[in-house]
Amino acid sequence: MRHAQAGGTLLELLVVVSLIATAGALFWRLEPLGTRLAMQAAATTLAQDLRTAQARSLGERDPDRAHGVSAPVGSDRYAVVVRSGGTVVPLRPRVLPPGVRITFARFGGTNSSTVLFTGVSWFGAPSGGGTVTLARGAVRICVRVMPATGRTRITRSGCP
Repeated sequence: MRHAQAGGTLLELLVVVSLIATAGALFWRLEPLGTRLAMQAAATTLAQDLRTAQARSLGERDPDRAHGVSAPVGSDRYAVVVRSGGTVVPLRPRVLPPGVRITFARFGGTNSSTVLFTGVSWFGAPSGGGTVTLARGAVRICVRVMPATGRTRITRSGCP
């Protein structure tokens, strides 16, 4: 008569170990995916706010009023702003996703971290264009405003 043996075979053990290793590899890859998605969401929101500011300034065509975005370096937030006369007033503060920071912001060739669109130029564009770099860990993404046209682009290459 045979006795029932407790335990599993070597093949069953290998299958379990391979399943655990596969699950571990998937979870290890999800963190960078989460970082990339958070960065892409932040950059898309910033680019959309820049486009909205440009559209508002083109719609108003008021030389004494400008719409734009202020992005202070080192911060985890930026603000949609309006300049009326000589005063810049923040309208809508935006908070970036956790861990995302503004590491570089320069517009018009100066150290200014604020870009303003006026409706008096042909495309409502700032004269010098500019860049905002968002970073989380080693991941960087840039939102660029092209000079003369004001076209807004999101890129991962050449970020300052």
